[in-house]
Amino acid sequence: MKVALVGFPQSGKTALFSALTGAEPGRAKGGITLGSVKVPDNRVDTLSGMYHPKKTTHAVIELVEAHAAHKGESRVNKSALDAGFLNLVKPMDAFLLVVRAFDEEGLNDPRADIDALLSEMIVSDLMLVETRLERDGIERKKGKQGMPGEERDALDRCFKLVDNNQRIYDDPELAARPELRTYAFLTARPILAMVNLGEDEIAKPTAEVLARFGLPVAGMPTFACCAKSEGEIQAMPEEDRKEFRELLGVREPVLDIMVREVYRALGLVSFLTTGEDECRAWTIRRGTRAPRAAGAVHADIEKGFIRAEVIAYDDFIALGSEAAAKKAGKYRLEGRDYVVQDGDIVHFRFSG
Repeated sequence: MKVALVGFPQSGKTALFSALTGAEPGRAKGGITLGSVKVPDNRVDTLSGMYHPKKTTHAVIELVEAHAAHKGESRVNKSALDAGFLNLVKPMDAFLLVVRAFDEEGLNDPRADIDALLSEMIVSDLMLVETRLERDGIERKKGKQGMPGEERDALDRCFKLVDNNQRIYDDPELAARPELRTYAFLTARPILAMVNLGEDEIAKPTAEVLARFGLPVAGMPTFACCAKSEGEIQAMPEEDRKEFRELLGVREPVLDIMVREVYRALGLVSFLTTGEDECRAWTIRRGTRAPRAAGAVHADIEKGFIRAEVIAYDDFIALGSEAAAKKAGKYRLEGRDYVVQDGDIVHFRFSG
């Protein structure tokens, strides 16, 4: 999965990117910052300790630090999100808006920054919808067939939403319409927000801090952290991090919060595979059936799927072994209609 960090200059998105990825601040070639985050999962670590595999693999979130125009810049176009920005973020699965909530004068307004960034994304989608509908109208006037009715209907509904300053994601059924996939609308994907706090705000209750700024925005998962402090903690030896977090009053690492919120927003779960060669977490959409989950491991396994041998992680840990799970009736054979659950330990049987 891919997540773009989006924010105005000086918002702290570079510091947050470094805190999440452990990478030194900097720019890759072409002004694009790419990184990856290992998804914390104690289940994978526990299974690895039991099986001692040759390889242990956690799920990964790919991060892109994307750059929007600075507030107050002269804008020639309707949208501050230029073509380069749009091309960069089109493959993203979700967006994390990073806004600043601290300065010496106390003049920063994170709610206004979120509204401004969100407005730019809505305008971008509105321009795309208008252009496509206008083109379809011209083609029809020329006697051409035009776009299919289902696609036209979906775009008409999108227009009504974004023209009313709403996100396409506000209508989940519409956002999931297959007719819209090729358009890669920005507001059809989950948008989250991270409020970058000053060090003096770290120990305060998050809800209290957010409420002071009129946050969260309805329907937008929002969390807070001090990106600077998180980066400093990340740079420490692992054995020292917990003590320093407690000293600062950090209740939970921002990495854990971000991963949890992204998984929730995207409807993701992880199933597990084990063995002497590798213990691994695989990310799938909630509600995925066994054959499609097998495809996450390899396309050939999905194609030749026969059945899934399943043990719930909690049952496996409580009983201590696969043999004990079988004896207790917790080892199950599931067919094509089985919906894989979070934490399932799965072995796929397949032909070919």
